[in-house]
Amino acid sequence: MKLEKREITLNEYDSIKDGFCQEKALLGEYVSCLCLAERKETKAELLSMMKEVGEDMLFLRELMSGKAIENAGSGE
Repeated sequence: MKLEKREITLNEYDSIKDGFCQEKALLGEYVSCLCLAERKETKAELLSMMKEVGEDMLFLRELMSGKAIENAGSGE
């Protein structure tokens, strides 16, 4: 019996969803670090990074739903 190679391909949606999941995991790590942080500057930097990751997640979610394409076409 001959084993065939299976071709595995990722489509754009899968790649965006993977990025979204990575951002979600990163956000969780930032929250964990924030709970342990003691310095005011460290907390401020973590909160700033959490905001950036949150914005990235919202953008990726829009891409997954197709809204980003609609918004680009309307000039927003």
